[in-house]
Amino acid sequence: MITIGNATLHNMDCIEYMRGLPDKIFDLAIVDPPYGINAPNISMGQNKNRADGWVRGDSTAVKIKKGRLNSGGGKLKDRMLNTSSIGWDDAVPSPEYFDELFRVSKNQIIFGGNYFDLPPTRCVVCWDKCQPWENFSQWEMAWTSFDKPAALFSYSNTGSANSETKIHPTQKPIKLYEWLLNKYAKPGQKILDTHLGSGSNAIACNDMGFELSACEINKDYFDNACSRIERATAQQRMFA
Repeated sequence: MITIGNATLHNMDCIEYMRGLPDKIFDLAIVDPPYGINAPNISMGQNKNRADGWVRGDSTAVKIKKGRLNSGGGKLKDRMLNTSSIGWDDAVPSPEYFDELFRVSKNQIIFGGNYFDLPPTRCVVCWDKCQPWENFSQWEMAWTSFDKPAALFSYSNTGSANSETKIHPTQKPIKLYEWLLNKYAKPGQKILDTHLGSGSNAIACNDMGFELSACEINKDYFDNACSRIERATAQQRMFA
């Protein structure tokens, strides 16, 4: 466990962490779990070498990665998705993950909600990435537990419009988390992040005075995120 600013960070499995917590200890969970896009695509086929009759092809993530590596030139070949492992996205979270998440938090914002079996909600959040290339995802959806109108946040995640250095293939901008906290959290509330990733959520929480607890099971991502959060909090202290 490491404490940086207002964030308590755990390099461990988030389900194991949540199992030891009391009910509703967090006011709001803002999470970005794996979407399972690295799970193999399966279709019915006549492959006699497989007893079950199913043919397993490349996953969506592998296809995207291959396509970008083959067609990308210049800086594109160095994009985070091309240079990093995608093994962490082999499957969607287990039912126990969602059971524990809903048990320990009063409200939830879950990125990738369109990939998961979640209750109906009218308050979906759309992050418009202002993406100029149609072969990339134009926007991302987050499911929320709030009974509010659907909301839209437009912010570029590419090029000169976003100067944040990428340390994680699914890194989201700090500004996105600041917008979510402004809109859905209240001062003094406790925030949970089950998949710390790049640490953007932790930086936003620290800047805005929210107490955050977060988990990241991958040691390399955890160490890189901690370094990024420490730099951000040190800069904040310097300008305070």
